Amino acid sequence: MLDGAMPSPNESRRNASFRDPQVDASADDLALWARAKAVFLEALERPDSERGEFVREACGGDHRLTREVESLLENEQAASHLWEEPAIQLLGEDAVAGLTPPRLPVGARVGNYEVRAFIAAGGMGEVYRAEHTVLRREVAIKTVVGRATGEAAARRLIREARHASVLAHPNICTIYEVGEDVAGPFIVMQYVAGRSLSAIIREAVPSVDVAMGYAIPIADALEHAHQHGIVHRDLKSSNIVVDPDGRPIVLDFGVAKRLPTPAHSESREPTITATDSVTGTLSHMAPEVLLGKPADARSDIWSLGVLLYELMTGELPFTGRTPYETSSAILGEPPRAMRGRVPLAVRLVIERCLAKDPDRRYQRAADVRMALDAIRRRRAWPVIGRLIISVRRRTLIAAGAGVGFIVAIMLAGSAVARRLADPPGRVSTLAVLPLRNATGDRDVAYYADGVTEALTTQLGEASSVRIIARASAARVAARARTVGDAGTQLGADAVLDGAVRMAGNRVEIDVHLVQPATGRVLWSDRFERNATDVLALEADVVHSLAVAVRLTLRADARGRLTTVRAVAPAAYEEYLKGRYEWNNRTAQSLQVAIDHYRRAIEMDPTYAPAHAALADCYNQLGTVMVGAGSPQEFRPRASAEAIKALQLDPYSAEAHAALGYVYHYEWRWADAEKEFRRAIELNPNYSLVRIWYANLLMSRRRMTEAVGQAFAARDLDPFSLIILTNVGWVLDFAGRHDDAVRQLRQAIAMDSSYVQAHWRLTDALMHMDRFDEAIDEGKRVVALTGESAPALGLLATVYANAHEPDHARAIVADLLARSRHQYVPTWLLAAPLAALGEKDAAVTWLEKGFAERSNGVAYLRADPDLAALHGDPRYEAIVARIGLE
Repeated sequence: MLDGAMPSPNESRRNASFRDPQVDASADDLALWARAKAVFLEALERPDSERGEFVREACGGDHRLTREVESLLENEQAASHLWEEPAIQLLGEDAVAGLTPPRLPVGARVGNYEVRAFIAAGGMGEVYRAEHTVLRREVAIKTVVGRATGEAAARRLIREARHASVLAHPNICTIYEVGEDVAGPFIVMQYVAGRSLSAIIREAVPSVDVAMGYAIPIADALEHAHQHGIVHRDLKSSNIVVDPDGRPIVLDFGVAKRLPTPAHSESREPTITATDSVTGTLSHMAPEVLLGKPADARSDIWSLGVLLYELMTGELPFTGRTPYETSSAILGEPPRAMRGRVPLAVRLVIERCLAKDPDRRYQRAADVRMALDAIRRRRAWPVIGRLIISVRRRTLIAAGAGVGFIVAIMLAGSAVARRLADPPGRVSTLAVLPLRNATGDRDVAYYADGVTEALTTQLGEASSVRIIARASAARVAARARTVGDAGTQLGADAVLDGAVRMAGNRVEIDVHLVQPATGRVLWSDRFERNATDVLALEADVVHSLAVAVRLTLRADARGRLTTVRAVAPAAYEEYLKGRYEWNNRTAQSLQVAIDHYRRAIEMDPTYAPAHAALADCYNQLGTVMVGAGSPQEFRPRASAEAIKALQLDPYSAEAHAALGYVYHYEWRWADAEKEFRRAIELNPNYSLVRIWYANLLMSRRRMTEAVGQAFAARDLDPFSLIILTNVGWVLDFAGRHDDAVRQLRQAIAMDSSYVQAHWRLTDALMHMDRFDEAIDEGKRVVALTGESAPALGLLATVYANAHEPDHARAIVADLLARSRHQYVPTWLLAAPLAALGEKDAAVTWLEKGFAERSNGVAYLRADPDLAALHGDPRYEAIVARIGLE
């Protein structure tokens, strides 16, 4: 033991919370750090031979700045080189043949030890395998060499020994003694015959289970160090050796620092740099450390997250071609998307470790260890068919909530189900009617609606039967006299009905399944959980229902029903409020929905459904009918949110659909089709994605397939206004104008104020040369939208085709005047100008639409309103450029 006794348990607990005021840098120190960082990062990009001269010129005679930059460069080299090959690894003769000859020959004496072999060398020192001359204990000896010799290097070596000597953990390299002789200062430490974790990862990325076997003890070792007031500050795979038994050993506390405590606040240890905050390896540094703030336990949590990412993917989460790019990625970009092999639960742990804000990370390495251990234990259980007793389940849920994470849930109800002895025959079509709000508070009506939609979605993803979409079920239920009547109108074999009740922090769902033909209750049950576990509660209902009525669960969905994350109740409520507004599908309601989704994400950045829903809102706001702005503004936002959702949950059908929507209007035809097909594979009952896929097929003039997907959407959602309207649009473009008109009039009969149905009806009537009716419908669209620019463009097109050029030109002139002070979709003017015979002007506006990637450009080949331009070389050039030849 060096330099005094190990801290007491009370001191160890104080280490994590006490802050020495001397640690907080002054404004001058932070300004110095900002300048030093800029010079340091640029210096790293230059060859070693040029760095000295560059630093002198860049610092302009500022000696304090020069010292700071030189110190940073020295520590970067030491941190990056000494342990890039494990210093504790015994290398064979061939492996060391090309290295600089070691300073100490075999047989040399260092204190009471005799050198047996040279192991490795780095920027700070050399490491040898040695043996105690009396005890015959095999050890590793670290010495200071080269330009690092002198008082500073000796201080660093002693610092490492002092820090590591207070630690006694099976996964931390043990320090035996520190000394000095004619060879200089040295440390004697445990010899580990093994391979560095970095070398293991380079050879082959470990399996998830093996990676967890490394990560859990490493997190435990880190927690042990933090409990004793030590922050490692350079945790990375090359500083970890795996011994022959597969045990990871954490090395190199040479850049570690002691957390400030009352015992150390008066006489602080000498620092490596002026700020005592910037050290370690750039690619592993936490954002706050890069910004010049002191490292603490949470900075090590960040490095642990980087290590976990590397273990799972074989890559680093933040990289760049230059140090500038790497630091920029760490400070401002999300980690790179992880491969599908990484389980969602593990991805969530990594994402939380890599939160930019230290307060949003795990605050203790013990929390990471517990989270990983819970996942590993969960992976060892059977995925399906195992009942977990209530006491065990509650224990797991409490443990999961303690780390803010994933909980393993039961597989069969949280109450004893009341099932009839004679289960029904095969259910082929199921409808979930809107659950009643039994709370008694009208302000939480959105909650019951949201739970209804969640159950519908989960059943659609999990079961092999047809699930009627929420919109149709809600519309029919609103006017049906009985539950059985609603089921009959929907064509369902069975109808799920029930209520949701919120009381304090508890949520209760009471449901029963009814056979419409007889009115007989086939199954009923009551489920209750803490509001934090509402997602698990919904999964309880789905699984219990599937068991009760013998629904076949899709193989890829079973695991998702048995492992469900916890969610902050406030975040989930914001998400449900967003869904409530999203369902209205107007520009105003979508803006309100966006506000709710953003608040949900602020409360829980790892909640994938909120990101996916936000992506869809941005997609819709970038369209002509609903839109509030240019696709150049909204589509990149949609893409970013969809990708974030898929990083969190690659099985999100809504996220895949939203990304497919983006790719469609970015003319990435193959990528769009891939995303849409994946979304349908994940949830065959998701009606909207089938409509979007139909639109893509329509763009490509694959009309038979487009009509098939549109009809499939209608079968799933037969009373949905948006579905019926899009079916009519596809039929119109396919040349089935009569069918289109009938479909669109059906939608209008359901809601005479639904703008999109009137819009598509205007088009269909125009294509049938029923111009008087088309003009009337067009005027109705203008009135319903408050004379919006898109509606006026529609009416101008009708007038132009109806041979009323004066009316058409007057509207075009008005739109041109508007475009000088408000956003007018460029696509709008091409169709009326083409119909007026002004091809040059029409193509000019098409080119503008191409430049802004307007949604309408995707339908360039399919849209009959542009038939007059076919054959025009400039039109054909645009067609070729977007890949529609």
